[in-house]
Amino acid sequence: MSTTEPTRPRTLAEALRGWDDAALGELLRRRPDLALPIPADTGQLAARVTSNASAARAINRLDEFGVDLLEALSALPEPVNVELLSQGVGQPEEVVRPRVTELLELALVWGTEDDLRPIRAVHELLGPTPAGLGPITTRHFGDLDQLIDDAGPDARAVLDKLTWGPPTGSVEKADRPVTIASARTPVERLLARGLVVPKDANTVVLPRQIGLHLRGGRVLASTRPVPPPLAGKKVSAAIADRAAAGAALDLVRLVDRALEQLGTEPPPVLRTGGIGVREVRSLAAKIGAEEQTAAAVLEMAYAAGLVAAVEVGTSEMWLPTSAYDDRLELDLAHRWAQLVMAWFSGLRAIGLIGRRDSTGSTAAARERLINALAPDLERLLAPEIRVLALQALAEAGAGTAPAPETVVMWVAWHRPRRGGQFRDDLVEWSVSEAALLGLTGLGALAAHAKPLLGPEPTADELAEAISPLMPEPVSEVLLQADLTAVAPGPLVRTVQDELSAMADVESDGGAGVYRFSESSVRRAFDLGRTAEQLHAWLAEHSRTPVPQPLTYLVDDVARRHGVLRLGTASTYLRCDDENVLTQLLNSNLPGVRFRRLAPTVVVSPSPPDMVLSRLRDAGLAPLAETFDGALHVTGAPRRGEAPRRRTSRDFNESAFDLTDDQVKAVIEKVRAGDRIAAERPGDDGLISPAAPAETIAVLTNAAEAHTRTWIVYVDHNGHSSERIVEPVRVADGWLTAYDETTETPRTYALHRISTARPVD
Repeated sequence: MSTTEPTRPRTLAEALRGWDDAALGELLRRRPDLALPIPADTGQLAARVTSNASAARAINRLDEFGVDLLEALSALPEPVNVELLSQGVGQPEEVVRPRVTELLELALVWGTEDDLRPIRAVHELLGPTPAGLGPITTRHFGDLDQLIDDAGPDARAVLDKLTWGPPTGSVEKADRPVTIASARTPVERLLARGLVVPKDANTVVLPRQIGLHLRGGRVLASTRPVPPPLAGKKVSAAIADRAAAGAALDLVRLVDRALEQLGTEPPPVLRTGGIGVREVRSLAAKIGAEEQTAAAVLEMAYAAGLVAAVEVGTSEMWLPTSAYDDRLELDLAHRWAQLVMAWFSGLRAIGLIGRRDSTGSTAAARERLINALAPDLERLLAPEIRVLALQALAEAGAGTAPAPETVVMWVAWHRPRRGGQFRDDLVEWSVSEAALLGLTGLGALAAHAKPLLGPEPTADELAEAISPLMPEPVSEVLLQADLTAVAPGPLVRTVQDELSAMADVESDGGAGVYRFSESSVRRAFDLGRTAEQLHAWLAEHSRTPVPQPLTYLVDDVARRHGVLRLGTASTYLRCDDENVLTQLLNSNLPGVRFRRLAPTVVVSPSPPDMVLSRLRDAGLAPLAETFDGALHVTGAPRRGEAPRRRTSRDFNESAFDLTDDQVKAVIEKVRAGDRIAAERPGDDGLISPAAPAETIAVLTNAAEAHTRTWIVYVDHNGHSSERIVEPVRVADGWLTAYDETTETPRTYALHRISTARPVD
């Protein structure tokens, strides 16, 4: 970062004006929220930089050492240079200096290396007691070591308890003024010497100057400039890759079987959204997986757009989508990559399934278990933590399986202010889900998972990476005398569909096993196959001769199939006069078809209300009756309730990246705004109101630089007055500032400040 002025700038806005385009571009890329909406000039950009919301986003993405440096800068009395900061965190200057440069580039700190000043938002976000230190007092202490010795060893023990925080302690309320002569207890002796100060009637606090002195100039007891090591066991990288590819193949099979099951027996959508526990348990048994795995499989399919809630009649059911049909045309590698990409970038926190909803607004809601496919599983933190978890596995190196707890600590070091225990849970869930997806094998990151850590990963890159490890589909099976068929590898899709129509999947794996039975063969006949077609297909796709028991089974089921027949009919018509029904069959009513079952009975696939309407339009006068033949009297139509509208969780921030063209456009707009401001003519005695954004920018920059500001304030009666104030804070629509006429801060509504200008 370069500046045009070697001296310390007076304000952050002045500092930003001295940055070149490359430095401003880097700031916008790392803090993209500053660009939306585009600031009019550098003053507005500086105001946005120092806002709590933007600063919080930037701080939350810092690692542990970056936060430690900010905490030390917030705790140390200004001015702070790199040497004092290094002493405060107990690290060499060569370690601290590049990280300070990073904080300057993020505009979380401004000034020079000899006078570093964190922005005001840093003080507010890190709290009133940074690093466990109390507030700064204006009292003059004198020789601190002598004062501490005079207070006595028992008073020193009290100070030792407060030194590393918290800096407050509870005491009994004194019933008399405390002086050095009248002090009797250790706390009273400390109070008399000003080594602790009263916070209220029952609380004392250790001043920051005393705390820093007792710590020997250290702000933090210990700091870690590098992440903790990723300890783990060594495994064969080649074997780990093959194991991961096997898990990937198993996942694809589980997803396909789960979607096929949903297509034949769709479960209902719960009133609160999601799928019921019993339905998940039933699905798990049918696809041959554990209940937790089945829930994860459903979530991954849902994230990939393969499952959706569909209205069926008067209810909603979980059914495969049209995307599932398109997926069947893909090869195994691309079907796997589709699931991985959906999981990797998705907001669904799968590990929450089965837990209590801690975010509920009522006690009953907080007791409710979270179901699979429920709408309240989205968490913004999920994709960010997944990336970090995979980065940790990659950092461990090929053929190294780090212990899960070391991955948790590694991620916690990189995001100390993001999520706490929930962040740690997300890491553990991400590691488990990566194993299920086939991104890890034997606990080590597979080579085919590394494209995910590139700048812009794609499904094609993933598919290409895993393709060498995926088996080639086969079109032949091995028929056994025990009425089973063994698939020596993944089957060609058309072959698998035909085999699944006549046999049940008994086991998956490298060699899938299918079992023939009366019910499975009958299913093939129900789908329209004939005995001749089954015999021909088995002979064509078997590497071995077709066993005689299987031939007998097909023929035996074929002899008994179709003896009793049934069909569907939505409506029947009966009439004692056969001629009326004959005329009706020849009338060709629009949109209605009839079939005669007996001389006095015809049926139609159309619903009764439609048939009734068409008959009446044709001049007939039919009567509707119930199933048992009773007369059916119709009343006013009933209206159901509108379907409940589900909404996703509202997040207060979103992750996005700026393109190079967007960055360039923002910089050009800011530079143009600065030129316009510089060319603006001086005062001619007429003060015109400024734009609200300009006023807020002036006040925010004044609060950051501790400078006085002239404002024009309009009261609720419409009367304007001029005053000079020293802004302290601009937030939530209010200005907090010291008025020159008072010694206490006052608040001003921002919308009533018509003009604001800095006072030199």
